[in-house]
Amino acid sequence: MRNRGQVPVIVMDQHLFALAKYAQWNWPESLGESEYVVVLGGLHTEMALWKIAGDLLEGSGWCTAITESNIATAGTADSFLKAAHLTRTRHAHQVIAITLAKLQRDSFHEMSSDGSILFEDWRTVMMHNSPTFAFWERILQLELLVLIFVMRSHREKNFALYVEVLEALVPWCFALDRTNYSRWLPVHIKDMKTRPPVIRDQFQKNWVILKAKRPFSAMPLDQAHEQNNEKVKGSGGAVGMTENPAALKRWMIAGPEQARIVDELEEMSNLSEEPSYHSHEQGHATQEKFHKQVSNMCHAIKSMGNPFLNTAKELVVLDTHDCMDGEVVEALYRMEQLGKEQYSRYVSDVLVRREESIHSTIKRNNLPLFK
Repeated sequence: MRNRGQVPVIVMDQHLFALAKYAQWNWPESLGESEYVVVLGGLHTEMALWKIAGDLLEGSGWCTAITESNIATAGTADSFLKAAHLTRTRHAHQVIAITLAKLQRDSFHEMSSDGSILFEDWRTVMMHNSPTFAFWERILQLELLVLIFVMRSHREKNFALYVEVLEALVPWCFALDRTNYSRWLPVHIKDMKTRPPVIRDQFQKNWVILKAKRPFSAMPLDQAHEQNNEKVKGSGGAVGMTENPAALKRWMIAGPEQARIVDELEEMSNLSEEPSYHSHEQGHATQEKFHKQVSNMCHAIKSMGNPFLNTAKELVVLDTHDCMDGEVVEALYRMEQLGKEQYSRYVSDVLVRREESIHSTIKRNNLPLFK
């Protein structure tokens, strides 16, 4: 059912997004882009982006540093590479990003204590001279981009930033052979840029959901759906429901209403309490724990050797100090530019000039990495 005069917004993971776009292109009059807004889910996109970071980090000594700093066990640290638990994976990357930024600044002050060179100039020179420095600089920049995608564009409901940071992240999908997202993320970005003004204005106001009154708490639509499903599933879950069309239809219709009722009951039960407008992560205990983890991570990496002080011409593993082959170093320096070129060529040939089909094979790079 759809309300008359309103354009429905449908949020899907990558596989369903592809099917929905095929339907829109084949039946434009009834299912076209002016009739339905099909959105690639932010939650599932974030998981794919952390897996890309995991591909780069596997075998680099990253997991050992996490284990040595008591952030997680060895098995849990390995699971972060595959984003098996999204919240824990994101937290680990937050700790690592702050640690790398701090170690980089400390290295700059140590190597240029006389103030004769600016930070950006020093970083450019070090990236050119030291493959180890260049690798961890790229990891830092990739983590910051994904965190901006999650913690800034979504949490702050900043649609322009959302599109901008997605464009900065797509080349990594091409470079590291994430073929499905390489094919469909550009389509999603094009959709977000070319909406008719009437649809675009309304969509940009409601493209994420603010489920709480606290600021900085907006979330992607698919994440809100996941939370609603979890709320109404109960202890027995919803196993087998998708195999029963009648039960699935009842779930689709009644599920959101059940979640709303549960939310209202929870609010009524907390009427006597003073409403909080702060995130749980702003609590003193949480901040102390985070500060301790960053401190432990700094100590662990320094004990292995600060990678931002490494001036050798070899690319070395953080914990074992094994040297990588020259082809890995070559791949490190060209992967970002390679991804940008592939993305630009794909947009031009497939989406703009339409000289190639959306089904055309995307050449895999098979870049040699630490793993």
